[in-house]
Amino acid sequence: MCHVLVIEDDWLIADHIMSVIERAGATSIAQADTETAAVDAARKHCPQMIVSDVRLHEGTGPLAVQRIIAAHGNIPVMFITGTPDACVPCDPPAVILTKPINEASVIDAFRSLAPL
Repeated sequence: MCHVLVIEDDWLIADHIMSVIERAGATSIAQADTETAAVDAARKHCPQMIVSDVRLHEGTGPLAVQRIIAAHGNIPVMFITGTPDACVPCDPPAVILTKPINEASVIDAFRSLAPL
């Protein structure tokens, strides 16, 4: 079982990502659209993997990831973003994919990172 937290503030993109990672093997998915909502979602159900955008309407994906990892320990992370330079360097290190979303790349990265 692999529970994934998707942090994305555009609901169409979030829905697309959730569909792709479900096909790749995610068994449960939570979605958050802000940094605070992501931290709250992780508190309610700790993810085994995080897929995040970088820029959000409130907060940032990297800061949400840092807060979640500080509270829950090491979790694999994949950033899917239109602004990859805003995530370099990322702490912790993560796979960084660019938008527009390439489904095959997302599936490959997911399967290499996820604890399935």
